[in-house]
Amino acid sequence: MNPPDHPSYSRISWGRSLCDVTRRVPPLVPRMREHAASIFGEMSALAVETGSVNLGQGFPDTDGPQSVKDAAIRAIEDGRGNQYPPVHGLPELRRAIAEHQRRFYGIELDWATDVCVATGASEAIVATLLALVDTGDEVVMFAPWFDVYAAGISLANGVRREVPLTPGTFRPDVDALRAAITPRTRLLLLNSPHNPTGVVFTLEELTAIAEVVAEHDLLVISDEVYEHIVFSGHEHVPFATLPGMAERTVTLGSAGKSLSMTGWKVGWATGPSDLIGAVRVVRQHMSFVSGGPFQW
Repeated sequence: MNPPDHPSYSRISWGRSLCDVTRRVPPLVPRMREHAASIFGEMSALAVETGSVNLGQGFPDTDGPQSVKDAAIRAIEDGRGNQYPPVHGLPELRRAIAEHQRRFYGIELDWATDVCVATGASEAIVATLLALVDTGDEVVMFAPWFDVYAAGISLANGVRREVPLTPGTFRPDVDALRAAITPRTRLLLLNSPHNPTGVVFTLEELTAIAEVVAEHDLLVISDEVYEHIVFSGHEHVPFATLPGMAERTVTLGSAGKSLSMTGWKVGWATGPSDLIGAVRVVRQHMSFVSGGPFQW
């Protein structure tokens, strides 16, 4: 007889009785067990249970611009968004993302090769980690961090190295960052404006971080999904605009965050064609494509 198909059994031998050939083992692989529950899901459930104000997950107070909703409705009614869109994103959206980077930051991108649309920035994070991090490679990131970072590193069989932000001020400690880097370090995962502290790294801080990156020849994932949500007196500086960083940085953006439409799950990665090409290879095997009407 064939051994059972349930994933909680391991196959030991074909020639023994069922009792002899099966034993219970945890179905989830060890590297993912610490990620079994999302802290954001846990806090949201507790907020509902206790009737509390939910500060644990980014639910906007508004429902996003009506013009954006109308565009999705038109795409559905016109039959433009109901079937598979192009695998790396609608050309119209990729052109708009490239134009956004040029208009706001002076970053020049080829929309055809330097932009990849994803099912939210979370998918772009994981796809980039899987594309650029191999078994045993170290990923350095400031703590506290968005929980998807750690899960993505584990999925890639990478090694997480955390650098605490300065207690009290939550400013980046560049000396601590430099000390955390080893010969096995492959990549820096950077997040500004920062989730969950809200700190916006200054030009001086980012320049010092860029010097460390160049010194150790690291790749960079720059999570900038809160780029348009900053208080007066602060300025978001894209990491790719710093000297020598454009060719080594994958930048992440999010329509869900910028337009207060988190349920639409439209995010993107931009950067040099060799890095984005690697991200595309992996991301196409995750969700293949993202929601067509929402891209419109």
